[in-house]
Amino acid sequence: MKNYTPSGSISRALVVLATVTGALFAPAAEAQNGAPSLDVNRFHPAPGSGRLLTVDLADVGRSPGVVSQFVLHYADLPLAYTFGDEVTGKLVRDRITADLSFAFSLLDRVQLSVALPVTLHQAGDLITYPDVVTREPRALPGISAGGLEDLRLGLKGRFWSNEQFGLGGVAEVVAPTGNSGSFLGSESVTGTARLVGHAKFQQVTVALNLGWRWAATEQTLLNIRSGNGLLYGAGVQVDVARYANVPIAVLGEVYGLAALGAADGVSSPAEAMLAGKAQVRDWSFFLGAGTGLNAGFGEPRVRVMAGLSYSWQYRPKPPPLVPPSVLPVIPSQPTITVGEQDVRLQLWEPVYFAFAKDTIDPVSFPLLDEVARFIRKHPELGPIRIDGHTDDVGSDQYNLELSQRRAKAIREYLGTKGVPAERLSHVGYGKRCPLLSNETEEGRAVNRRVDFILTNRERRPPRPGECPERPAQKNPTQNPAPVPTQAPAPTQARK
Repeated sequence: MKNYTPSGSISRALVVLATVTGALFAPAAEAQNGAPSLDVNRFHPAPGSGRLLTVDLADVGRSPGVVSQFVLHYADLPLAYTFGDEVTGKLVRDRITADLSFAFSLLDRVQLSVALPVTLHQAGDLITYPDVVTREPRALPGISAGGLEDLRLGLKGRFWSNEQFGLGGVAEVVAPTGNSGSFLGSESVTGTARLVGHAKFQQVTVALNLGWRWAATEQTLLNIRSGNGLLYGAGVQVDVARYANVPIAVLGEVYGLAALGAADGVSSPAEAMLAGKAQVRDWSFFLGAGTGLNAGFGEPRVRVMAGLSYSWQYRPKPPPLVPPSVLPVIPSQPTITVGEQDVRLQLWEPVYFAFAKDTIDPVSFPLLDEVARFIRKHPELGPIRIDGHTDDVGSDQYNLELSQRRAKAIREYLGTKGVPAERLSHVGYGKRCPLLSNETEEGRAVNRRVDFILTNRERRPPRPGECPERPAQKNPTQNPAPVPTQAPAPTQARK
């Protein structure tokens, strides 16, 4: 309990990053039945893949799937008893908690989730304090060494989104499965409802969550009140590097609870976290550290976390998008082909990317592995230019930069598979070179593509502002129109 004096006056704590302990105030009221009642865990990683760390994005994935996540975090002194500026007792000296969650994306707009934190270790002192009326010594009961915390059931929806912005909502019900007397949970059912929004600008993602926490009964411990209040969270993530299609990002978050009617920071905890993330195929890895920002309950001097998640998504084979008469014949054993007059490699299926990103979807790794093997096996084909294209959704500049980054990602991936760097180059054309009309979803899917061009066979390389040569037809005719009615199946990408 922070800054408690016998007269009961409480000084407001200064919000100073990385310096203030997660401490509390001395007794002003008794807990029910003479036992402490408080959920001290303030760190809850968001389930699913559409999130930063604890802050949600308005994204649930574009196909049915399951995301399992395991996060282990350590909190140093999340609950302390202080008299003035001196820590005189450590109610919870340290704690190690494991958070396991599963998220189920049923549609491209709905996600169901379940999360269960388990405290593996906690330790604290036996605290005695003078009664505020009689001044007789009193003691708080001891705490258990660990146990289950409260079970969390969530529902997330995506209301609206485009390539850059998104808006959604999250509702959560928290069941009192933890031991509130050992600071492991609430006494009764609680619930939260939040609006979530995000914006994406090239390598930067910004997210904001704002909502309300409702509690059936108010939790109390001495002069702490934990009941209804405003929930908030804000964060930014920056993609800083990529190696062999492994994107690496850093993120920072601030999140907390502003308790209803609280006159001091003890009942309104706030915390900050800095973390790094890396994605390897369907696995994501996290590592970070944080601290309490005020004197709020549950805010540690230091919090350290590490975690991983695995994402499984249903990826159906795409249906034919062009008339069968112009589709290449796909052999029973998929191979890459190139005819004597072909200017580009003929692939048996498209190349896919994560939605609105330059991260190659793992489903396309076998295809690109075969592309790399084919290029290495045929040095006589000469240099290869990787052309990136998009549909017309979004601004010219956004699509140009996205196509450039995707083409570069493929070039870097092929380089890790042994293709000599001098044989590869890349160009992004954005949305200015469609093969089909962008008025239909089928046409947009065809226009989102990546082509592998044999530059030695081009009549001439495209000049700035020009499009590369059109794919050859079985009975090729020169069609100068910008949007032809037929085209062979190109490699494509889900934007």
